Amino acid sequence: MKADFTDAELPASLCRIFERSKVALTVADYTAPDCPLVGVNVGFCELTGYDPDEVLGRNCRFLQPANGAGPVRERMRAYLGDEKMLDEKFVIPNVKRDGTPFLNLVYMSKLTLDGKVALVLASQFGVMRAKQNDFDLYDRALGEDMQQLSELTADTNWAVLGSVEALASSYSIIARSQIL
Repeated sequence: MKADFTDAELPASLCRIFERSKVALTVADYTAPDCPLVGVNVGFCELTGYDPDEVLGRNCRFLQPANGAGPVRERMRAYLGDEKMLDEKFVIPNVKRDGTPFLNLVYMSKLTLDGKVALVLASQFGVMRAKQNDFDLYDRALGEDMQQLSELTADTNWAVLGSVEALASSYSIIARSQIL
């Protein structure tokens, strides 16, 4: 299996990041109604159990349990509704294709084209099964991916709006969830 995309015109650099990343990644079209997924990678498919043809074109709320995701859903809506909010992280209850529930640490970063938000890049990490070594690998892999993406998009009009500091703080969220 490889990363898969809809017919959306995505930067080649973003597609390469998706192909190489070990982190579960998705990209959604911010400009389309309901922010549908336009790209998913192998890591996302492995984490959730879904194939690309089952998820592309859908908003990722299909991962939420039947009774909803609770208050975090409003925070996600607020983030998506505010173009000035550049990046955010959420811990959200999700359900895999086979019905297995898991907590999903989702880090979202808005991508701009010519100064306007066009896409939302999200990384996901299932925190229920994670071990301490997984946290370190996740943080390092995500940081490397974001660095590569920034380097690859430097000569285009695409920009990644986010900070390495925000990425690094994902470690503390994962660690706290393991203590509870």
